[in-house]
Amino acid sequence: MSTRYHEIENRYMDSVLLMGVSRDVEKEIGVKKAGMVTATKENLDLLRNAGFSPPSNVKPSSILIAIEADNDEHAEAAIKSAIDLMDREKTSGPQVEITTMGTLKDTIRKGDLPILFISTPGQYVEKLANDGLDAGAHLHIFSSNVPTEVEMSLKRKGKEKGLLVMGPDAGTVIIDGKGLGFANAVKTGNVAVIGSSGSGMQETTVLLDRGGLGTSYAIGVGSKDMTEEIDGTMTKMAIESLGVSDGLIIIGKKPDKRVKDEILSLGESEESMEGDILSTGSIDRGVDHILKAMGKAELREAAPKESAKLDGRKYLRGLFVGGSLCYQAQAIIGKAGIKVYSNAPTKKELSLPDDYDNLNVCIDTGAEEYVKGRPHPMIDPQARNSWLVKESRRDDVAVLLFEIMLGWGSADDPLAGLDGLQRGPLAIASICGTKADKQDYDRIADELKDLGVVVFGSSGNAAAYAAKVMGDVG
Repeated sequence: MSTRYHEIENRYMDSVLLMGVSRDVEKEIGVKKAGMVTATKENLDLLRNAGFSPPSNVKPSSILIAIEADNDEHAEAAIKSAIDLMDREKTSGPQVEITTMGTLKDTIRKGDLPILFISTPGQYVEKLANDGLDAGAHLHIFSSNVPTEVEMSLKRKGKEKGLLVMGPDAGTVIIDGKGLGFANAVKTGNVAVIGSSGSGMQETTVLLDRGGLGTSYAIGVGSKDMTEEIDGTMTKMAIESLGVSDGLIIIGKKPDKRVKDEILSLGESEESMEGDILSTGSIDRGVDHILKAMGKAELREAAPKESAKLDGRKYLRGLFVGGSLCYQAQAIIGKAGIKVYSNAPTKKELSLPDDYDNLNVCIDTGAEEYVKGRPHPMIDPQARNSWLVKESRRDDVAVLLFEIMLGWGSADDPLAGLDGLQRGPLAIASICGTKADKQDYDRIADELKDLGVVVFGSSGNAAAYAAKVMGDVG
């Protein structure tokens, strides 16, 4: 076996294109695996989790090519092929037709609902977004790492012009049944969803679909919208502008209390009810409330009856691609009296330390620090899944908890890289998807079960079962 690394200094290439090059190179003779990343600390850590040992002196502004092949000749040939593909930008990834912003205003016709989708590195968002607003387009800013002051400025301008600024970091938007970014093939109906969470919105619309209801609009406002600084500007505007006759679900990702109370104040308890309005920390409870109000049966999902045999194992490893599902899992497991640390913690004192080897953790692998210079793990699941495989080899990990996201935008094979999963820990997964999603829900569920994974259709139920198992082994 031969492993080779090659650094290309001061070169930028879109992370999705880098992923395409990696996948093309992996198809070549003798190549076992390939990785190409912008060499940030987080990306080098992800390469390590995939089984590489990248050099420590690589510059963060460089692109690093990592190849594992059956011999030196094939490894060197793969590096040359990767460089050639980068230079020609001929990959198996999506091809983009390049145009300019100059003619955008002229293309918008009366009666249109123009939406400009922005997915560039964060530092390039401001000008594009301002040009889009000046042209009269609503914005869907998929990009992360946009400064808070830029977001504030864009949302003030959008409000003045009567235009929605969805994002930054807006993973999911559904307009009249059409998904933008990450979204599932759900029924079109008359329940609207507004949220600062992409994965949480997907989970909500999927559970509504499963209960027999449809989604009219899902407006992603970005992960920071309900903070003190942004003041819920787009959440409030979306509520005012949506015509909703049957139901509305608002999802706040760690909302500031003052902002939350301005939008919907129902007291201080964890869950409260006033008239037909429910405030809860559970996506499942929120969906059940809407289902019940509209004469539908509440969703029920049984957990396995048998006890897990995990003698000597004691740690939880939750590795999520969705931030809100990671946050919800912590809340559910923490309520059971189990202390869980995270890079997206429920409490500051539970922030993930540098050394978390002997702690229970739930990690959002789609957080900004993990997607700098690489595709989101919903687009390229190999890094997260390889991390799960690595954790499964430990003899002290009791539970692996994760979710599989289906739908538009997500990888055709969301289980890529998971085939080496060991059966030592108990693996628990939820699938966020519908039978109409392109990845084939039933096939994904069957393949997970073949790997020994306990499968749930709800992330909340999966976390509740993980909490029960951890309580039993603790």
